[in-house]
Amino acid sequence: MKVAGVRTHIVDTPIPEEHRVRSGAGYKLARQAAFVEITTDEGISGYGPCSFGSASLDLGSVATLCDNTFAQALVGEDPHRIERLWDKLYYGSIVRVHGYRSVGVAILSAIDIALWDIKGKALGAPIYQLLGGAFQDPVPAYSSSVYWDTPEGAARQARAFLDAGFKAFKVKVGLDVENDIASLHAIRDEVGYGVDMLVDANQCYTRHLALRVGRELEQLNALLFEEPLPIDDVDGHAFLADKLDVRIATGENMYTRWDFVPYIERRAVHVVQADASRCGGISEAKRIFDLAGAFHLHAIPHTFSDALTVAASVHLVAACSNAPMIEYDATYNPIQTALVKNPLVPSESAIELPTAPGLGVEIDWDFVEAHPYTGTIGIGAGSRPAFGLGFEVIEDRSAKSLA
Repeated sequence: MKVAGVRTHIVDTPIPEEHRVRSGAGYKLARQAAFVEITTDEGISGYGPCSFGSASLDLGSVATLCDNTFAQALVGEDPHRIERLWDKLYYGSIVRVHGYRSVGVAILSAIDIALWDIKGKALGAPIYQLLGGAFQDPVPAYSSSVYWDTPEGAARQARAFLDAGFKAFKVKVGLDVENDIASLHAIRDEVGYGVDMLVDANQCYTRHLALRVGRELEQLNALLFEEPLPIDDVDGHAFLADKLDVRIATGENMYTRWDFVPYIERRAVHVVQADASRCGGISEAKRIFDLAGAFHLHAIPHTFSDALTVAASVHLVAACSNAPMIEYDATYNPIQTALVKNPLVPSESAIELPTAPGLGVEIDWDFVEAHPYTGTIGIGAGSRPAFGLGFEVIEDRSAKSLA
């Protein structure tokens, strides 16, 4: 079997005004997906997603880079040799030109997942079977997320997730520390302590503010504290991990195992959150999760984009003994519910493993054709960390677009 062709598809679904949400990662304007199709000379095709859920960029440039540059290194190759092709792209192109924490690695992620999809289809087995078999089935899922709101509004959002059957949910903080703390207490007052609450700052705090909020999270029995600081502040994460009892988590904006090594070496993280559609694919996410497990750490993948990313993450979590759950985007997201004909969706806070070979999902090409890319961005600018002054105003913290 040989790779015959590589093509990137982009879908674009604007978010209606009433469904738009804000966090430190930006104001969400549209749900967009770029996924790679790899065809073979034996008629088997594989599909893999790129994840850019927290960034503003032209997805057309992603397709051009993949189809005109990366494809040339793949056509004619044996798609079963996943490790060899990963190294060929990473060392032959990405670390030299495209950046080892950037779009190049995300494209590599899509290619890697598509190759796993081909391998599973060729062998007639789901990907988790090729990774060693299911450690757990079904896979527990938590809902993402309670977004920036008043304390009363945040409590209503959390209640809605529980009413939908979820047993765990994530809360976004970082808008304003006083509102954040009030919202977290309002949520616990509403839902009680019998459900798990995860808290995500999207890199919006300084060390001082993160420590203050972290102490509140200890009292509120939060399951973890995600991205409390900018990801370049490894020492700050180590400081928080030493001072707080709540688990420190990060990783959605980190690429390859080498981004995670300093965190693990400095005991700066308790839960790694590599995104298979961004960190280097299923291959690299599995390496990161296994590395974490060797240091008695847990792994919960970031999964906030599309149906293919959900599928890849379900296979990954199912095969890992140190991955207790998966994230599931419960906001307005057609590319998660309609991009494939048989999306993997939670029931009673868990996702059943697919039984079909490969990723186990089927692209809905009518949906792809009906939602072409328009060239617009999908998310506004993200926020920088705030100092915490009562009169401090950060424009991008309330901006609704890049304009």
